[in-house]
Amino acid sequence: MARASYPYASIPLPPNEAHPQGTTAFRPLASATLTATNGQSIRSMVLPDSGADACLFPLSLAILLKLDVLKLPKALTGGVGSQANVTYYDTIAIDLGSGIAFTAYSGFTNGVDSIGLGLLGQAGFFEQFRVEFQHKQKVFTIESA
Repeated sequence: MARASYPYASIPLPPNEAHPQGTTAFRPLASATLTATNGQSIRSMVLPDSGADACLFPLSLAILLKLDVLKLPKALTGGVGSQANVTYYDTIAIDLGSGIAFTAYSGFTNGVDSIGLGLLGQAGFFEQFRVEFQHKQKVFTIESA
């Protein structure tokens, strides 16, 4: 049984009207190696997101992975950026290191391009792993189910 812990990332947020001094957000981010079915690999930051139905990545990563999105199955996805994002799907190997690796039928959409990282969702990730968030300690743990 694989089990690994990852530190939260500290993200400085700029000053704004509500927070004139700026603020810091702590997020459960991990670095992952994504490998497409064509053998191309890249690194990406990922965020476990129990509100995401599936694993989703920026469309720009599909291009870097040299996926021919026009040949991939597609669906409309809501909730990320707008109500109707075209999302292209392929099976991707995702390796978080420390023995946490899996494959997931994952979507690529410009709806998450603006956040610049992947979302590890219900289908593909949470169905395979138990995730524990310890926000006070700024750490999260992933364990194979």
